[in-house]
Amino acid sequence: MKKFFGLEKNIFLLGLISFFNDLSSEMILSIFPAFFTSILKTGAASLGIVEGIAEAGSNFIKIFAGGLSDKIQKRKPFIVFGYMLSVIIRPVYLLVSSVGGVIGLRLTDRVGKGLREGPRDAIISLSSSKEDLGKSFGYHRAMDTIGAVLGPLVAYLILRQYPLGFNKVFITAFIAGVFAIGATFLIKDVTGNFKGKKLTFASLSLYPREFKIYLISLFILSIGSLPLAVILLKTQSIGMTLASIPLFYMLYNISYALFSISGGKLSDRIGQKKVIIIGYLILILSYIVLALDSSLSFLILGFLMLGLFPALTDGVQRSYAAFLTEEENRGGAYGLMNAVSGFGALIAGGVGGFIWQYYGLVTAFAISTIFVIIGILILTFVKTKSKSV
Repeated sequence: MKKFFGLEKNIFLLGLISFFNDLSSEMILSIFPAFFTSILKTGAASLGIVEGIAEAGSNFIKIFAGGLSDKIQKRKPFIVFGYMLSVIIRPVYLLVSSVGGVIGLRLTDRVGKGLREGPRDAIISLSSSKEDLGKSFGYHRAMDTIGAVLGPLVAYLILRQYPLGFNKVFITAFIAGVFAIGATFLIKDVTGNFKGKKLTFASLSLYPREFKIYLISLFILSIGSLPLAVILLKTQSIGMTLASIPLFYMLYNISYALFSISGGKLSDRIGQKKVIIIGYLILILSYIVLALDSSLSFLILGFLMLGLFPALTDGVQRSYAAFLTEEENRGGAYGLMNAVSGFGALIAGGVGGFIWQYYGLVTAFAISTIFVIIGILILTFVKTKSKSV
């Protein structure tokens, strides 16, 4: 099979698609704190609820989309329609002026993500050899994050030139998203051998005990992972302008992009579980840095550390799941994994945002840290036979 830059064609294309989609979506997400405070006149609690509800809606789709793609032996339609659904609603932000309207749009966006994510991860894993899984997922996350670096930068440049020019950001984001949709049609479908069983929470018996423990760990860890959109409100503590908020999102994504492939390669060498634990320990350290100091230098350091955290966990968590599940159940496994993480994100967003607004950011960071520690402890109980994991 022809390769592009040493990568299988499917993996290369999915990375390119993620680049354009995240260039689009992160432009919008990076301005949410400014949009909520200046246009919607609300704060951390509402922002957290919006992000939490959006993730919850996505999770219901994630539970079934991966398993259904296994059953019908087609993954590409989920990917194409999922990206289309997310992109076409982005211009509609021009029309909203309430938190309720934003919830509807974010929910639709996340439903699109829920449709495509399990099948997409399954295609990546099935298009790559096990020896290159970390590299493949790391590349995908790197392309995803490079787009996420440029998105906030473009948003900042627009808002600097046109203060409160949120409409221009929404239109530009839509145009970038169209390129992502176009590239989805070039993907080649890849399937495993489906055994005819429905893959849902009710059929967890299909999966080994170690994968079930892994799901519990991911759920607890995700509760401890505060939404980045909420953490960005920290910038207001040192009097940063609203237009500058996307720059801190960009710092986060620069760190993410720089270390994504390295994180995947490191996991191939020393083991996925070790790298995941290191990533969450760095998350705790970033909470401490952001909670204890409000100077510009500490703020920059905190967001750079925050970016290192997903670089060591996002792609690695997906590749680790491939070692804990059978190929024929891979789509459903990723759906379940993404679902439990998202349900945890619902709690992290809704409850975390509420605590942040009414009890302070230090309390929010402290409670989140406790959940991360518990999740790490549970993860240590996951045992694997292969030395590589």
